[in-house]
Amino acid sequence: DFLYLKSMLKKYYNWYNNLKPFKKFTVSFILNWLYWFVALLIAEEFIFEEKRSLKYQFFRATWMSIIMTIPFSWKALKQIFKPEKNNINDSSN
Repeated sequence: DFLYLKSMLKKYYNWYNNLKPFKKFTVSFILNWLYWFVALLIAEEFIFEEKRSLKYQFFRATWMSIIMTIPFSWKALKQIFKPEKNNINDSSN
């Protein structure tokens, strides 16, 4: 079981590292959003006494995933907004 988990994580890391920067950021955001949404629902069920609407949970999960994704995907964001300049004079025809 442990070796299977290790091989699946290796496949995921290889797949993730071969993505373009925008797709890396999108995948990170989606996974982070799922984490926060589930964590907030569980916390609301077992910890908080006050029940909030599902709309509030969507908003809060989105907000938290934006806040957490930006610092941890900073390198991908820099590549998205400042892509490497291709040398225009270099033509390999």
